[in-house]
Amino acid sequence: MTGTLAELSEARTLLGDVFELIEASEPYPNRGGSKLHRVYVEAEIRSHTTSAGAPHPSS
Repeated sequence: MTGTLAELSEARTLLGDVFELIEASEPYPNRGGSKLHRVYVEAEIRSHTTSAGAPHPSS
């Protein structure tokens, strides 16, 4: 992901709502005079299951 530090923080939170975040790096500043940073993320799609293990109706 690439963005400002505030955007990356918000995006990480939002991604956690949909994906299971396995690993995320610390922010690295982009090269040159950019004010943006980048974060490398490893994620998996969350499985939508009910407590009985059956697929969630909206899946």
